[in-house]
This record gives sequence, C-alpha cells and structure tokens, in this order.
Amino acid sequence: MCTPSSSPLSGASPSRSPKRGYVLIVAMFLSFLSVALATSWGAVELVNTARAFATVEGLYSKASKSAALDLTRYAYSQKPSDYDAFRKDIAVPLGDRAARLALTRKPVDLRAAAEGFRRGQNHPDDIDGMIRLLRWFSWWQPLVAASEDWRKADEHVLALVAEGERLHDAIANGSFDSRTRNALLARIESRDALLSRREYAFSAQVGDVARRATTLAVLTRVGLTVVLWVIGILVALHLLRSQAALSRQLMASERRFRDYAEVASDWYWEMDRNNRIRYMSERIHDIVTVPAGTAIDFDGVKMIQESADDPRQRDECLKAIEERRPFRGVRLKFIAKDGSSGYGTISGKPNFDSDGAFLGYRGIGADVTAEAMHARALKGAKARADAANRAKSEFLANMSHELRTPLNAILGFSDVIAGRMFGDTVPERYCEYARDIHESGVHLLSIINDILDLSKIEAGHTMLEEREVPLEHILAETRRLLGDRGKDVALHIDVADPSVMLRLDDRKFVQILVNLLSNAFKFTPAGGSVTLSAGVCPDGSFAVTVRDTGIGIAEADLEKVLSPFGQVESAFSRNHQGTGLGLPLAKSLAELHGGTLALESVVDHGTAVTVTLPAERVVLSAPVGSARAQAQ
Repeated sequence: MCTPSSSPLSGASPSRSPKRGYVLIVAMFLSFLSVALATSWGAVELVNTARAFATVEGLYSKASKSAALDLTRYAYSQKPSDYDAFRKDIAVPLGDRAARLALTRKPVDLRAAAEGFRRGQNHPDDIDGMIRLLRWFSWWQPLVAASEDWRKADEHVLALVAEGERLHDAIANGSFDSRTRNALLARIESRDALLSRREYAFSAQVGDVARRATTLAVLTRVGLTVVLWVIGILVALHLLRSQAALSRQLMASERRFRDYAEVASDWYWEMDRNNRIRYMSERIHDIVTVPAGTAIDFDGVKMIQESADDPRQRDECLKAIEERRPFRGVRLKFIAKDGSSGYGTISGKPNFDSDGAFLGYRGIGADVTAEAMHARALKGAKARADAANRAKSEFLANMSHELRTPLNAILGFSDVIAGRMFGDTVPERYCEYARDIHESGVHLLSIINDILDLSKIEAGHTMLEEREVPLEHILAETRRLLGDRGKDVALHIDVADPSVMLRLDDRKFVQILVNLLSNAFKFTPAGGSVTLSAGVCPDGSFAVTVRDTGIGIAEADLEKVLSPFGQVESAFSRNHQGTGLGLPLAKSLAELHGGTLALESVVDHGTAVTVTLPAERVVLSAPVGSARAQAQ
C-alpha cells in the first residue's frame, strides 16, 4: 500500500565523486599553469633587469666621457655654458651613485634609490626591477663584483667632480693660467683613463650578470616546469586510478543491488514526468498477458486506476504520485499467461536529477498471485470456521431447554428414590444407586450449565441483569454456594471495605468467584490455603484476587488454561474431574462486565487470578476500615 515518504539513504551521489575529481584536476592544472606563468614572468623580469643594468652601464660610461670632454672644453673656452654641460653630464653617474648608496643603508631608503636612478636617466619602467635585483640578489657573486667595480668607478667620478670645481674656482678668481691648465688637463686625462678602465670592468661584470641571469631564469623555469608537470602527471595518474577504482566499485555495487532487486522482484519499470510508462523489463512478458512491444508508452496512472485491487490503496497511491512521494505494495489485478486472474504488487520511488528537477518514477513489481490466492483461501476457511463456531454456539444455546429438562427429571426422581418419599419399601441398595445417579446428574448439569453459559456468551445471547449490590452480599452468597468444598484447605477473606456498592449482575459475578475459588480448592493440596482479597484501586477500578498455594501452572501453559476445554496434565490434576471451562467462563463473564481477568502462577508455589472491573462499576466506596474474616 502507499506509504509516506521516508528519508532517503544518506550518502553522496554517485556523480559527486567524479565531479569532485574533475574539479580537482582542473584546479591543479590551473595552479600549475599559474606557477609556470609566474616563473616565466620572473624569468623575463630578471632578464629585463639585467638588460636595464647594461643600459645603466652605457649611460654611466657615456655621461662620464662627456663630462671629461666638457671639462677639457671649459679649460680652453672658460665659458659658463661648458661648465653647465659638465654639471649636467656628471649628474648621471652621480644619480646612479646616490641610488647605490641608498640601497646599502640600514634601513634601505627606497624613495632615495628610485630618485637616484631617475637622475641617472634610467627608464622609469626599469627602476623597480633594478631595485629588487640589487636588494634580493645582493649576495650573488657576479652582482657583488659588478657593484664593487661600480663603487670604484664612483670614486673616479667624485675625483672628476672635484677637478671641475677647482677649475671653476680658478677661472672665477682669475688665477687660471696655461701652466695650471696643462696640469689640470693632465689630471683630467688620467682620471678619465682610470674611469674608462673601471667602466670597462663594470661593463664586463654587468654583461656577465645579464648572461648568468638569463641562464638562471631559463634553468629555473625549465626545472620548475618539469617538476610541476611531473607532479601534475603523478596526481593525474592517482586521480585516474582512483576514478578507475571508483568506477569498479560503482559497477560492483550496481551488480550487487541489481542482484538484490532481481531476487526481491519480478520486473522493473520506469515512468516519465508525464506518467507515461517508458520501460518495463522483459520478465513482465513471462507473467502478464501483454503482447511484445505494447508494454511501453502507456498511462501509468490510468493503469493503477483501472487495475488496483483495493480502492483505498488506489487512492493513497494516486495521491502519493501527485505529491511525488514513494509508494509501496500497491496490489494490481492482471490476466496471467494461462488466462487466469493474477495479482501483482508495485512499488515506486520518485526520480530527481542533480538539480532537483522531477524526472518521473522508477520501481519494481512482483507476482503475488500465489500469496493472494492463499490469503483468499485462508480467509474463506476462517469465515467457514467462524460460521461453524457460531452455528455450534447457536445450537448449544438453543439446546438449553432440551438438555436441562431431562436432567431435571433425573435429578428429581433420583432424589425421590434416595429420600424414600413414598415409603421404606425401596431397598437400601437402590437408594445408594439413586444417590449415585443424583450426584452424577448434578455433576453433569454443572458441566452442561458451564457449556451452555459459555456458548450463550459466544453467541451474544447473554444479557446482564445489572443492579446495585453491596460487596458483602456477594461474598456471603459465594460462601453459601461453596458449601463445604475445600474443607481441608483454609480460606482467608481479606476485604478492606465490605460495604462498597457495585453495579453489576450479581448472579454472574458470584459465578466468577465460585469458579475461581473452586479451581483454587481443587488444585491446592490439603493443608494449603486460599485467600480472596478485594478492594477499590487507586485509579477507581475494583479488583478481586483469588490466590492459592497449590500446584501452580507453568508459564507456557497460562494461555492454554484460559482457552475453553484447556487442561494441563499433571499427576495432581488427573485426580480431579473437570472440563476446563472454569477459568474461560470466568474470563468471559468478566469481559461481559467490561473488565479483565489476569493470571499469574509459579509451579509448586501457587496461582493468583485477578478480576478487575472498570471504575464506573463502583457506585459508592466509603472507607470503613478493614474487615477480615478467616474461615477454615
């Protein structure tokens, strides 16, 4: 039948792991590509910076040569314009010197270094790279050697600046003559020669830096690229192996669950979002009379509406489909291959894609014709058994008069004979026979009365004649009917409130107590005891318990003794006659009053039977103390 939707099995979707693997591969590829690009950019930046230093060396050398020529020209022309040209040209190496000194300070003055390189007429785009190279690779031996040549060249530049200032001062003071000029020109020529040699060395070092930087960049890029690709290949191989293992696992899981499904069902089916059957497994053709090819593309909802065996199941199933919930065990009728009527059950579950869009239903079907026929046969057999049982009960109930009338005659006439009501002409032996006949008749009448009472209850012919009766009246009547039964067994009556008023059929309730006490006496050995206790319970109900110290009943036999004619065989019970109707009749009479009968027993320790009546049976309960009587 249709069932509410249950929580789906927890766990990731089968497509999630492959997607996660693909995302990881793409992410790693992009990471490797980013590292390769960064490495390439760093290599290009290093080469460009090395190239920029070569340019710096060229500008430095050219400006130094121009400054020396400007001083020579100024010495002959003494024109201020030539001195201004000197100061302009010498500013280029002086700017590079200021940048180098700014980078050797602690802490490094990056702003002064950048300003110095700008005065050195370096390209603005190269300045940051030059500063990074001098800072980050100050430990690199080729760069250390180039920096040392640069520093020494700066010393000659400073000396040249000093010669220019002396020349300018001499001309300004009018103390400049040919001898002074010749000496100055000799010094300038010497400084220029020394500066040229140092510049050549600096140029060679810068070239070596450029070549080594280019080689380092290329090797670093190649090595890092190889490492990254090796790592990428290894990771890709690992992911591919994991994917292959996952695929094998999924295939094994699919085969396993397919085997389970094939064992648990006879056919599979799928229905699209428009409720059209799009697939049925071939097994359906071995069960149902369906021409090949016609089991596809028909209305699944219409099939359920027309074939459902139970209207309630049909409505619940259609509602589940409308609400896109699972359904289970919907029984359908069909025509079997042999032309007979068959029955099958279908179960389905809604199918959604990864985005939650409804795709339809998929499910299984099973042939339950044998089970349905068996259930129908059992139902018919039960109905026939119930009818036979009712007929039996009706028969026994209707035979009440026919069975009791002959017994009354037997009892009456045997009593007349035994009592010699018409004189003493009857021999004593016949009187003994009459007394035996009378006792047997009484016993037989008791059995017939129990059978007839139980049958009338089962047939629904027993009506309660209710009235309000005090408990003490019921107890007195019970004692009177018991007579001298159980004369070898002590009877204890423990009642907290004998005056409690009960609304019930007192004759039938007394019969309950007599049956329970008779059983207790019957199965309690001489010297034992039977206790009857009664009272109002805390919840307002009324309970009476008969407890004995007899042979007891095994737990496995408790249900048996509560069934009609149920008797438990034992060495003690075989010595007592009975039909086994005492407890079942008491239970039926208690239930007729709306109450219950509970049985507790331990072998060789005794039995306790409790009859409980509902609270509405208690009319008046006024505590008057405890009234206990003991009868031996």
